[in-house]
Amino acid sequence: MRTMRLLEAVAASAAVLVAVAPAAAQDRPSFELPAIEVSVLQNDLHQVAISLYELPSFWELAGDLHKQAADELPRNAAGQFFGYSRAAVLYFHAGEFDDARRSMEDAAEVAEATGDLYTAANAYVDAAFIAIAEGYAGKKREFVRDAIELADSEWITVEEKAEILARIDGSPAGPASARVALAMRLGSPMTLAAD
Repeated sequence: MRTMRLLEAVAASAAVLVAVAPAAAQDRPSFELPAIEVSVLQNDLHQVAISLYELPSFWELAGDLHKQAADELPRNAAGQFFGYSRAAVLYFHAGEFDDARRSMEDAAEVAEATGDLYTAANAYVDAAFIAIAEGYAGKKREFVRDAIELADSEWITVEEKAEILARIDGSPAGPASARVALAMRLGSPMTLAAD
């Protein structure tokens, strides 16, 4: 109970900072400090999320914090990949497959937009595996198609393409096997804290 109050206080403080930072920034010239304030807020949200990795009952909240941090960055900023991909892992382990799939899709889109096609293709394969875990065959096909399109890019090496296609060919047959495959690939939130 005490931990929950502490987390609510941290979340409320973060919400106040989000609301107050733009108002405070209006008093300054536009070229001064707002980006730094956003960056600090980002780090604070990520740090609070990371502090929750060892508490499985708070993995969904940690995912929410990572996603919020990513959402507050400019669209397709490279730093968004970290927030969305971490949120996806946490949501997956919390059993929130819909949120996990959407966050992994967001991570893939950011990686693609920033030119990291190999990472994007693998994130789409991860999203396909999450779709299998939740029993969403239509999304699985969409993500596999996206991954194959990226794998066919001239910017992907032959070895990278072979790896991506091997992951697709070895995709799990059902929800239970998809959960096991993803748990092995993504690691647990506790192993993420060591990264």
